[in-house]
Amino acid sequence: MEILLTSTPWLRNLAPIAILIGLISGCVDSRVSTVEISGKTMGTTYHIKVVSDDLDPDSLKKDVDAQLFQFNQVFSTYIPGSELSRINVGYGDIQVSREILKVLFLSREIHQLSGGAFDPTVGTLVNLWGFGPSGPGKGVPSDEEISQAMTRAGFTRIVLGEQTITKPEGLVVDLSAIAKGYAVDVISDALKAMGEHRYLVEIGGEISASGMNGRDVPWVIGIEAPDIQARRVQRTLPILNMGVATSGGYRNFFEHEGQMYSHALNPVTGWPVKHNLASVTVLHPRAGYADGLATAFYVLGEVATMELAEANKLMVLAIIRDQGGYREVTSTELDRYLAGIAGETEALVSKP
Repeated sequence: MEILLTSTPWLRNLAPIAILIGLISGCVDSRVSTVEISGKTMGTTYHIKVVSDDLDPDSLKKDVDAQLFQFNQVFSTYIPGSELSRINVGYGDIQVSREILKVLFLSREIHQLSGGAFDPTVGTLVNLWGFGPSGPGKGVPSDEEISQAMTRAGFTRIVLGEQTITKPEGLVVDLSAIAKGYAVDVISDALKAMGEHRYLVEIGGEISASGMNGRDVPWVIGIEAPDIQARRVQRTLPILNMGVATSGGYRNFFEHEGQMYSHALNPVTGWPVKHNLASVTVLHPRAGYADGLATAFYVLGEVATMELAEANKLMVLAIIRDQGGYREVTSTELDRYLAGIAGETEALVSKP
């Protein structure tokens, strides 16, 4: 699963991200303004744009910061007193919050869909490889150390109840591979409850876009090229009423004896993944679901990812390393979605 490393509070913005870029051209509606706020959270940053005439940016930022602070108090593995930290030192029947249960049920759905490629219980393994709260390790663990760490993992060992979970002693839950996307959904839902339906929310690269931007055309984002040496845009995507998440291993890794070891760990083998899938982007109405799926798909590799995408009608963009360069593979459902947006945008722009 994708685990994001940090030396400051609990996530670092090192994993591949979808970079926000300029708005596409269209008919500017001068009657509507765009409110923009930004800040820091979860060891990364957030950016929010809302197309609105009567929204106070200071009040919005205060509300968003308060919500994200509370979010950290629940899901952080770097805050000793957070709810998740307390869960991890406990065992047996543990009463948990509605937020924890919602994310665990969502995680279980993705775990089952991916055949176990998404597994938020490999926290001990993540720490062993040096990608967890304890910081960098001492190189490559031994087979014995990996095997021992894997005995304290396994999502099927957690029983989810209506208000409780049951887990064995020593099993560590790490929800960082889905938490940013879920946080994006929380903020998006809050904006809709306020009556706002034209916005873009981004936290550490995970995105939710609703309605049209201030130019009355879909929001546009850029997908980062999986290039270790430089940060550049691989391609752009128009986004309408959709969540977006990207996963890969080219930003967060360590080198040992000439070999590169990615932060993306395969829960089945206990080792970092090795394949030619450089990054995978998933679009889904819920950013949390897209976040978890992107993690699972990066673990699975190109062939299994595209098979699952086609079988489940999922919107997926895979960037593959190929003969010194990159090639792109898109699922049928993503092609259909983009064609629909293109037609809608063309109709809007052609209006007198």
